[in-house]
Amino acid sequence: MSTITTLILVQQYITRYVLSTALILGSVGNFITIIIFSQKKHRTNSCSIYLVAVSIFGLMTANLGIAPLVYGLDHFNALNSSLALCRIRGYTIQVTAMCFRSTLILMCVDRYALCNSRAAIRALCRPQIAYRSIGIVIIVWMIASFHLLIWESIENNLCYLYGLYGQIIGFYTLIFTGTIPILSMILINILILKALRQLRTRIQPINNTRQIRQRDIQFMKLMMVEVIVFIICTTTHPLMFLYTNISNSIILNKTNERKQIETFLSFITMSVLLYMNYNTMFFVHSFTSKTYRMEIKEFILKIVRKSREITQSQANSIQNVN
Repeated sequence: MSTITTLILVQQYITRYVLSTALILGSVGNFITIIIFSQKKHRTNSCSIYLVAVSIFGLMTANLGIAPLVYGLDHFNALNSSLALCRIRGYTIQVTAMCFRSTLILMCVDRYALCNSRAAIRALCRPQIAYRSIGIVIIVWMIASFHLLIWESIENNLCYLYGLYGQIIGFYTLIFTGTIPILSMILINILILKALRQLRTRIQPINNTRQIRQRDIQFMKLMMVEVIVFIICTTTHPLMFLYTNISNSIILNKTNERKQIETFLSFITMSVLLYMNYNTMFFVHSFTSKTYRMEIKEFILKIVRKSREITQSQANSIQNVN
């Protein structure tokens, strides 16, 4: 079996089994995160609002991105024949993915504001600010991504970005998908760690309201781990893009084997890792935070109790009829 055939088969197996499994588990996990942090006791905390928004954007991006890939392995893929569907899907994925990244940055800013010594900056940690910020992010990326509804096209039965437009969008993605979000999150988290050290070294009264609550510390841990996962899953994307563009300009006549190897590496870095980023947050939270695991346990027990109550009431109704 040739290298080209092997790589094509491996890519199909990864799409069929790895990505489909990640989508199912990730969707369930995102739903649980949304339900848990949407509870009344969490809605007063701005970070929980950002976590819900991140889970919603991740859920939408993963399903729009992975489901057509898996379905297209064994069925007719309408995305590659309908220009309208092609453009709508590309536009929606771009909006939700960029909202996902921007909301992560907003969550970092929110945690930094919590640790800040200035009251005016700490005032940013309010639910009203979180809702407004998320709304602004959605509107901005809906407008900024509108070009995909005009210029995304289909060539050789493949929905993609071609020609000069594709090159421009490639560099646009390099900056706004990889470089700016990664550098912003790293910088803000450095500022957070610096602010936390200052809080520990400063002498504070026992009843000082500046003291960070345990729940806020747990949210901060979740945020930092999410940032680490995001950086791991995203860093290879701009690197692969740069390599592809540089090699295409230097090596004009690539062998078919080399083209397939580069295609496979692009699939791993620009599809698998990026989509994993949207599906792993629930599991990362579960391993990171004991408080979050307790929340999940309480949520499951609550469902079990309600199901038992429903079953018991149905049984009582049947007995009364008899």
